[in-house]
Amino acid sequence: MKAKSSVYPAVMIASLFGLVVLVLGAMQFSVSIEQPPTVLPDLSPVPSATPTGKKQGATIAKVAGVPGALILSNQTDLPVRVALLARGKKAVEPAHWDFAPLEGSTEGLVLSLPEGNFKLEKGDVLVAFAQDGSGQYWGPYVVGESDAPTWDAKLLRWNLTLQ
Repeated sequence: MKAKSSVYPAVMIASLFGLVVLVLGAMQFSVSIEQPPTVLPDLSPVPSATPTGKKQGATIAKVAGVPGALILSNQTDLPVRVALLARGKKAVEPAHWDFAPLEGSTEGLVLSLPEGNFKLEKGDVLVAFAQDGSGQYWGPYVVGESDAPTWDAKLLRWNLTLQ
């Protein structure tokens, strides 16, 4: 008889927990936090392209002329995500940018963050991967150590072209 009396409270607690889960599920709670878009001035003749938007605090901008900036060209027919793990002296939070197929394919786009422009530094890591489920990826690229991105000494910027 003692075994049955210890099972009863456990069944009651499990039933109450299930009831609470059902009630909360029926309410369909949703929480979202949105930030206003960052607007950066157009300082160069880089052609206008429609950015795919801000993702996890990162933006795609048309700003050029920033020494150490990263110019990216997506010359593939795939939607691509480019991720940055900054390891340089002035490391920023990990960030990523989404590119539509062929976005920035001719002249490239300068990547920036909501806080403004950033500079790639030696040791920063870049990786890109297709978002279509194909499993195609590029990198990882270690800035200043791997074959890409390449340094443009004339324009003082890094270039990464995905093909």
